[in-house]
Amino acid sequence: MSNKMKVSLLIGVILLHSAANGADKAPPPRPEVFQKLVDCKALTDSAARLACYDARVAEIDAAERNADVVVVDRAQVKKANRGLFGLGLPKFGSLFGRDNEKDEEVSEIEAKIKSATLNREGNWVLTLEDGARWVQIVPKDIGDPRPGQSVTIKRASMGSYMAKVENRAAIRVKRVN
Repeated sequence: MSNKMKVSLLIGVILLHSAANGADKAPPPRPEVFQKLVDCKALTDSAARLACYDARVAEIDAAERNADVVVVDRAQVKKANRGLFGLGLPKFGSLFGRDNEKDEEVSEIEAKIKSATLNREGNWVLTLEDGARWVQIVPKDIGDPRPGQSVTIKRASMGSYMAKVENRAAIRVKRVN
């Protein structure tokens, strides 16, 4: 097994599991199937080490195909965090027991509006091209947002969010899906 393959496997083998207690900052133990692979590097006999790697890679491949193990890289984590922006979910870093979440944290998104409708209260509901729906929570006239227009949604104070459609005034919004 090449060093490149070892590094690739080390980058993102994660066992599907429940989120660890938020107060416990220690990373969760590695999945057994992954730890067995890492343990192969301690073998001093080249033939035995190669046989060990071959067997463990086959186990990891089978576990990934059965969805017992999920392999993700940093780009996939960033993409998922962008898609989860505005939802009250744990961040991937804390979900997987890692403290590197500052690199993946999303503080704002830019998107295109797929549709804009008024709800019963007269507030705008903005559906973005990725399917995320944001509803205006404080009444404020911003004209008529239209499909195809750009919107920037930023994290604001106290867990709130502000949306700015093109060059219009920002409105306070919350994510509803």
